[in-house]
This record gives sequence, C-alpha cells and structure tokens, in this order.
Amino acid sequence: MIFAVYALAIDKYIEVVWETAVRKHRIAELRTLIDQALDERDEEAFYRYSTELNVLRKGE
Repeated sequence: MIFAVYALAIDKYIEVVWETAVRKHRIAELRTLIDQALDERDEEAFYRYSTELNVLRKGE
C-alpha cells in the first residue's frame, strides 16, 4: 500500500517536471518567433505568438 502511494507521488512529480520543461521550451521558442515576426514586420504573427506567450506565463 505504501509503495502504491509512493509510486503515485513519483508519477505526479515526473508529470509536473515534464510539463514545466515543455512549457519553458515553448516560451523560449515563442520568444524567438516573436523576434522573427518583429524583424519581418509580421503584425499578425507577433500578436498570435505574444498572446500564447502571455497565456503560458500566467501558468508560471
């Protein structure tokens, strides 16, 4: 019984670490995409990526 609880806790910890890593990677990717959109003067892409970045930052 204790092992099952321990296993569930480890699984949850791994899930949180994974989600955090994926979110941080996407934030870095979005920053690059925002820079590219600014360089290309692509207003639509800039707002799309900025909106997604803001949503992800709220989850931090």
